[in-house]
Amino acid sequence: MSHVHFQPFGGVAGDMSLAALIQAGAPAEEVSAGLEALGLELDLHLEEVQISGVRALHLYFHAPPEHAHRTLRDIRRMVEGSGLPDRAVGRAMDAFTRLAEAEGEVHGNPPEEVTFHEVGAADSIADIVGVCLALELLGADSVSCAPLPLGGGVTRSAHGPLPAPGPATLEVLRGARIRWEEVPHEMTTPTGAALMVSLTGGRFTGAAPPMTLSSCGYGAGSARFEEVPNLLRAVVGQLEGPAGDIELLEANVDDASGEILGSVVGRLLEAGALDAWLEPIVMKKGRGAYKLCALAGGADVEKLARLAMRETGTLGVRHHPVSRTVAERRTVSVTLPYGSCRVKVGSIDGEDFIASPEHEDVERLSREAGLPLARVYADAREACTRYPGKLDASRASQSR
Repeated sequence: MSHVHFQPFGGVAGDMSLAALIQAGAPAEEVSAGLEALGLELDLHLEEVQISGVRALHLYFHAPPEHAHRTLRDIRRMVEGSGLPDRAVGRAMDAFTRLAEAEGEVHGNPPEEVTFHEVGAADSIADIVGVCLALELLGADSVSCAPLPLGGGVTRSAHGPLPAPGPATLEVLRGARIRWEEVPHEMTTPTGAALMVSLTGGRFTGAAPPMTLSSCGYGAGSARFEEVPNLLRAVVGQLEGPAGDIELLEANVDDASGEILGSVVGRLLEAGALDAWLEPIVMKKGRGAYKLCALAGGADVEKLARLAMRETGTLGVRHHPVSRTVAERRTVSVTLPYGSCRVKVGSIDGEDFIASPEHEDVERLSREAGLPLARVYADAREACTRYPGKLDASRASQSR
């Protein structure tokens, strides 16, 4: 299971986050191509710099001047209509929603009526969506982050000079662990704070979970601090077993239709749940209902609980730690006479014991070749047996 851990030595901002992920392996050209779907006029620029002798990337978007002050509704329409991967869209909209809620709290407006200024600009939208797309390109199923550093001084905004950290930044970070640095600059921006809280559920920890290191990247900020290097490091790796603590989320729902609940299950999975399902139950006074359940890595618990409450209207979500035994899992690609199909392979002690073709690939090949689903499933499984012993590791990529 792929995981990204952020270490914000000099703070965090949207551009620093995206730069770190690109240096860690997210293809810049694919990020740029994906952002074109937003319909914004902007060009991605990357510059290699040295911070305290460390090679890092400095990133910025060049966009023509614009005077658009977008609302959350405008941004939702733009992002959800982009056709980008569902999980990237879900992660991005969670960050924008947190920003809208924070701005609304600071200025006394409902979140949907908040008019974004800096965050509504094309480059800030691209920062947030770009980070979520880069995580998808890296296959990041989970994210963790060390406590964010907050500096001091005064920062400029569309509302005029503001104390650093800005009020919206502090509102976004309510309930999260932070640390104060004696640096007279803004170290964590509202965009950076919203991204990290959204991606981790606000559970910041200095200790990354045990993993096999794959790559790392450094994103550089524009300012130069005397006290600390203005760097954000992204460490990418494969988790050893479960993604840290696994928790079971549960909510009893008796006033939502089956169509809504089925959609919620799908959205929980898209947002990072390890599994999600419905259980029929009988509540007090004999009322029939469903129990909505999901398994989540510790970093995703709060995010998924909030999603379940927003989508179902339930007033609370229970969660408690659970243990599990996990087989080794990876995905291979097998070539069939009528196309390529991904197959998830499970192993115990190095011995493969199950091959499960990806349903989306099977459905696509079934339509394209005019064959029954069962035939494509059987062909894909049979293709796996052509590899002696353990399936060819050179064709395998890690998968949840």
